[in-house]
Amino acid sequence: MAIGVTKGTRTDASALMGHLHDFSKVLGRELGEVVREQAGLFCMDMAKRTRPFTSPGKGLTGDSKRKGMENVKSSIMRIFKPLEAASKYEVAAIDRYDVFKWWTAIHGEQTIGPTKPHRWQSFKMKYAGGRAIPFIDSGDISTMQTMHTKLRKFSGKGGLVEYARESKNAFGIVRNNKTIKDYITKKQKDVGSLKSGYYYAARKIRAKDIDAPAWIQKSEGEQYGIGIDNIVQEMMPEATVGNTVGLRSTPPGLVKDAISYRAYAMRVKMAAELNKRKIPLWEACAKGMTSNTFKRF
Repeated sequence: MAIGVTKGTRTDASALMGHLHDFSKVLGRELGEVVREQAGLFCMDMAKRTRPFTSPGKGLTGDSKRKGMENVKSSIMRIFKPLEAASKYEVAAIDRYDVFKWWTAIHGEQTIGPTKPHRWQSFKMKYAGGRAIPFIDSGDISTMQTMHTKLRKFSGKGGLVEYARESKNAFGIVRNNKTIKDYITKKQKDVGSLKSGYYYAARKIRAKDIDAPAWIQKSEGEQYGIGIDNIVQEMMPEATVGNTVGLRSTPPGLVKDAISYRAYAMRVKMAAELNKRKIPLWEACAKGMTSNTFKRF
């Protein structure tokens, strides 16, 4: 009877070590070579589970990139509003006569009458009282980035903080819509940067055949990626991999999910090899080839 592989089996880090040893024996490969390969593949497993993703484990697809770009746009549009879309209350909260004149010119003087100083004072008396709102001039992307960073989690690298995400009011009014679009375009280029640390972690341990799309090969990922290569140790080859910012965008539990998936993927290859060589599972276990993984097939 062919050896099958059970799906959905949870595997912890210690059991993963057992998989590495058995994988080495069944495939007839050096343990250090196996550690390097699987550590690199685990990095990609984590990248697939780091936002943006369409679903956990699907985070390297084009659809995941598009979702990330859409998320960037929607979060920025939640924070900033072009002057043309500002309400009377928001214009009053900016408290600048020149902004009031620009806004009136956009909507037509018939909205509030001629933009003379006494009209401005009357306008403020009627509509003022709301939270003060900063006004951002055309092309001032630097100020937009400073404000945006302060309203994001994890030192400006995560999603919006809760009160920004739930607010119904803008946090900044921008002179024109083009400046907002330019800032969106700039920030959309960052999509994939949190994942990129895992790509560079794999590179740092010299893992081979790492399949990563260009949009997660961001240069800043090199400073985020952790890759310590101790694979040449004969008795206990090991590799340390990680991402100093990646976990900030990984939902709880998905690290364990990645470990379990990597163990499952190894069992699939082991089962295929044993079936090819027509070695039943009991015999593989008796020979010490599946001593750590026997119960998980």
